[in-house]
Amino acid sequence: MREELTELLDMAIYKEIASQSIYLVGQSRTEDPGAKALLKDLVEAESEHARQIREFKENGLAKPDWRHEDIANLRIGDYLTGSDTLNAAGLQDTLIFAIKREQQSLEFYSKLMSVLGGEAAKHLCGRLAQEELRHKLKLELFYDDLFYGLEEARKWR
Repeated sequence: MREELTELLDMAIYKEIASQSIYLVGQSRTEDPGAKALLKDLVEAESEHARQIREFKENGLAKPDWRHEDIANLRIGDYLTGSDTLNAAGLQDTLIFAIKREQQSLEFYSKLMSVLGGEAAKHLCGRLAQEELRHKLKLELFYDDLFYGLEEARKWR
């Protein structure tokens, strides 16, 4: 079980670093100031995730202190289409890309949780899935406020 959790932690760290790298590259390839700011925040969030996972790994592989929380899943990303890269992306495309990426991470950790045998590994996957869902919710609310809110305001003119 210890080896399974160690491998999971290494995989989770790699995943967070990969996301951080994607957002860094995207930041350098856009001229949109809103997209740059969003990508900067995403880089910091992914860096913090990697730090937390490393800290958990270094402090031992005991069962993590985690409780399930009910976090809304707006599923806005299910209905959005966008590019699979961040090349020259504006704010809307950047948000769509990030929402989809968080959804992929959520699905990854959820599936991993269902196949792992160790209780500590399952708890860690649950915690990571919740973090991804929390970020996805934040991005979807931001998207909704920026773009759907504008459409609603135009209807009332």
